[in-house]
Amino acid sequence: MNNTSTNISGRASGIKEKVDGIVSNLGGWFFFFSIIYVILLFKAVTYDSISNHVFFGIYSLLITTYILSRFLLAYLHKPIPVDLTYEPSVTFVVPAKDEEDNIEETIRRFAEVEYPKEKIEVVAINDGSTDSTLERMYSVAHEIRDSVGRIEVVNFQKNRGKRYGMAEGAKRAKNDVIIFIDSDSFIDPQSVRHMVKYFADPSVGAVSGHTDVWNRDTNLLTQMQAIRYYIAFSVYKAAESIFGVVTCCPGCCSAYRRRYVMEFIDEWLHQRFLGVQCTYGDDRSLTNFMIRKYRAVYSPMAKAHTVVPDTFQKYMLQQQRWKRSWIRETFIAATFMWRKNLVAASSFYAYIFLAFISPIVFFRAVVWYPVVHDGWPVVYLTGLFLMLFLHGLYYRIHVGARAWILAVGSFWLNTVILMWQLPWAALTLRDTRWGTR
Repeated sequence: MNNTSTNISGRASGIKEKVDGIVSNLGGWFFFFSIIYVILLFKAVTYDSISNHVFFGIYSLLITTYILSRFLLAYLHKPIPVDLTYEPSVTFVVPAKDEEDNIEETIRRFAEVEYPKEKIEVVAINDGSTDSTLERMYSVAHEIRDSVGRIEVVNFQKNRGKRYGMAEGAKRAKNDVIIFIDSDSFIDPQSVRHMVKYFADPSVGAVSGHTDVWNRDTNLLTQMQAIRYYIAFSVYKAAESIFGVVTCCPGCCSAYRRRYVMEFIDEWLHQRFLGVQCTYGDDRSLTNFMIRKYRAVYSPMAKAHTVVPDTFQKYMLQQQRWKRSWIRETFIAATFMWRKNLVAASSFYAYIFLAFISPIVFFRAVVWYPVVHDGWPVVYLTGLFLMLFLHGLYYRIHVGARAWILAVGSFWLNTVILMWQLPWAALTLRDTRWGTR
């Protein structure tokens, strides 16, 4: 009788938790759409102030349309089911330099994926490490050798760069699909099936997994990055995926059809820009080569975790490098994106305009306007806050009450403070230094 009562009580508690979760989500969505309504109402009420200058008025309407359309497209993006009869062989490629703290866990995860072990191959490249990375590669290779079909450790005596490591791994791979994993990233067991299922479509050349932050609870900075990662993947990559033009399949966890990669591997490896060998932005560049001819999509169920910078200096250096690669590859993509879907192309070119104009708009609103008109930029700051708050609500609905209000601070950091890195990145495009090494 006591066991029966306990079971009934447990089921009742579980049902109550589910009901509470549904009610909480419904409340969250109601608040989310209420904020969208407030944003649209705010734009209508402040129309006169934004229409005083046609250029900045267009910017205001365009950025509102762009951001809201990302949420709409992300909602329309639906994952496809796993087909258990489709099992292409896969090769994990992991280039690493001085990653003794993480490399064993990264490689060990490959033996834990839910996939036929005879169809799993691992190629780990030590890129001239000065610590014990190579020794730990050999150690974990011995540990998992019976859990995968094949594992190979490649040793570069001298550092050659991540791109050379990725290319070497791709060339040594014998299987159908290459899954690139950063040396400080950890793949979930179900992720392989959720990536390879998209390759049943021969038009798909690349698949981006969904990456969350491994060390999110380290400090305030890592928590803010966790929020940004989640939104970047679940909203912005999902929106791009509908049209097969995910513009960056990140090195954290992305899969490529090997046969297609081999069509341009040498051209990608020796890529030059402004007369200089390209040594950063390898993932975005590889994606660009792929989407010229094929499709790149996003798999929300293919999950992985990555270690992010935990100091502001490292974070700034990483973001500077990413912005340089974004500028380079965005202008390259602009030469062919017009051939893609009209909506995708329009969004792509609109975002380029918005990114480069944002610093000018911010300076005009926050510096020039108060000086000339002796007043606070209420309209601009209110609109900015509402947009940032919308991202925070989205995170709250999907992830829960895990410091979601930090989303406002996170996107403020990246939208307002780090936007000034973009002009500097444009001026330092020929700087080939990695920055964080």
